[in-house]
Amino acid sequence: MSVAELAEELQHSQETVRQLLNRGMFRGAYKAGRGGQTSPWRIPMTALDHYRKRQPQGYRAA
Repeated sequence: MSVAELAEELQHSQETVRQLLNRGMFRGAYKAGRGGQTSPWRIPMTALDHYRKRQPQGYRAA
């Protein structure tokens, strides 16, 4: 999944999602291509599942 897809799924801005990715909040997410600053993020569905399980009870994300 892409940053835009993840942002829509979590109801966050794309910038917020990028910040979470840079902090390592999505286990298994990686930068495609050469992995440079402009390379796109790729986020596996398992990373989203893991992230959601780690959120406090009542967290607003779908």
